[in-house]
Amino acid sequence: MTSRLTANKFIIYLVLITFTAGCTTMQSMPATDAESLASQIEGGDKISITRNDLTGVTFEVGTVSAEGISGDGLFVAYSDIRQIQMRQFSAGKSLGLAAAIVAVLALALASSGAGGIGGFYGPPVL
Repeated sequence: MTSRLTANKFIIYLVLITFTAGCTTMQSMPATDAESLASQIEGGDKISITRNDLTGVTFEVGTVSAEGISGDGLFVAYSDIRQIQMRQFSAGKSLGLAAAIVAVLALALASSGAGGIGGFYGPPVL
């Protein structure tokens, strides 16, 4: 009984950790104009910018102004942005990952015979 209870707690903790970490994805944002970009980005967002000279920077946004975006000691003017991507939480990926982990663990526990009929606490083999 103790091993089954421990296994169940382990699965619950693993699922909770998965949801806490979550899956994120980088979504491209159309770099149409400064006003449009400024309305879509706010402090705390994690962004990746490709500049016109094809160099890239990734940082957490501190402030968004009429001239550009700054954070982590960097400033990028809107006129210097070729492409911009913003990290966003993906609920679908997180749920899929959690379901896969639970399925693999359930399969592993079932194949090990822990707590099942004839398993760890089953009848003695003669």
